[in-house]
Amino acid sequence: MNQWLPIVIMMNNYFHDVATALLAASALVMVFILRSVSEEKLDQSKLDFIRRIYSSVTRVAVFSLIWILIGGVPRTIFFKRYEWWDAAGKGIVTALVIKHILMFFLVGIGFFLWLKIKKIMSSIEQGNELDK
Repeated sequence: MNQWLPIVIMMNNYFHDVATALLAASALVMVFILRSVSEEKLDQSKLDFIRRIYSSVTRVAVFSLIWILIGGVPRTIFFKRYEWWDAAGKGIVTALVIKHILMFFLVGIGFFLWLKIKKIMSSIEQGNELDK
């Protein structure tokens, strides 16, 4: 297993980054969908469409958040060994720090947007029009 550890950690880190991007992107997709219909009267077919999309995109977001949390454990444990020293050896520690700040920002934005989307969807489910 020792020979596979660097590969497993590298793949985990890659998918961790992808999950971060997916969380933020899924929130943006829902925001764009909700904005595109916010000016319109919501008939039953549009409501059904929004519910289906919301359900599907929410699954992607939840999976991404779970991967971020679980995948963050080995990433944190092996950070110095597989990311820090590599970056230091290449003289790109600043880039690594900026990358992680950006990733924290994306997770925060994704999480914040999903809270907002949940509130909007709750309002829709209660029979209210979309908040603009």
